[in-house]
Amino acid sequence: MNTLFKTTIIATVAISSSLVLDSQSTYASNEGWSVVPYFGFSQLGDQSPDISAQGIGTGEADVSLDSGFTAGLSLRYDYSNSRWRSEVGWEYRSNDSSITAGDGSTLSDGNYASNTFYVNGRYALMGGSRFTPWIGGGLSLIQEIDIDSERQEGERSFEDSGAVGIQLLAAIDYKLTDSIYLTSELRYTSFTDLDLKEEGSNGLVTGLDYQPLTAAVGIGFRF
Repeated sequence: MNTLFKTTIIATVAISSSLVLDSQSTYASNEGWSVVPYFGFSQLGDQSPDISAQGIGTGEADVSLDSGFTAGLSLRYDYSNSRWRSEVGWEYRSNDSSITAGDGSTLSDGNYASNTFYVNGRYALMGGSRFTPWIGGGLSLIQEIDIDSERQEGERSFEDSGAVGIQLLAAIDYKLTDSIYLTSELRYTSFTDLDLKEEGSNGLVTGLDYQPLTAAVGIGFRF
């Protein structure tokens, strides 16, 4: 796992824990909208879906996945005199991949990528003059997900869209000014039992789980 990814996880958990235990903190409401661009690292576990495609046979395959990156943009709304926040957002994620089919055929030099949209609710555990820790969750929609791979005969792509999954998150905001804040978060997303169809052919990858863990940092602008 990437060192910065692990460091972000440890820092987020540690600061969240210390803030929760700080009984002297009081929540400071910041009503209104904010827009937050962010980026980070994406971690995915290896998969063993079934595959059926010309030239690589039929049966269980091994999908090996490396750490990747994510980038996104969210629009958030803080309610007046409330610990609640709503958000909608878009996120792009990419992880390098390699597929080994049951017959030993390999689709290497691949890329496992997705475009997703999401809606979440967040709850402020408590907040002081600077720090606010959050927990939350919601739903995520896959606009497109695909596995691309390069071979001598050309690129092969398996894709799907329209699946709905869940999200869970923990985050920390750090107030810089009344209109600007820094944010860091851990986000877990889960889509299960996806079926990816091969573009331009009848190939199929079935029973694929897509459950990334993301560590991200961003900057919020209130307006």
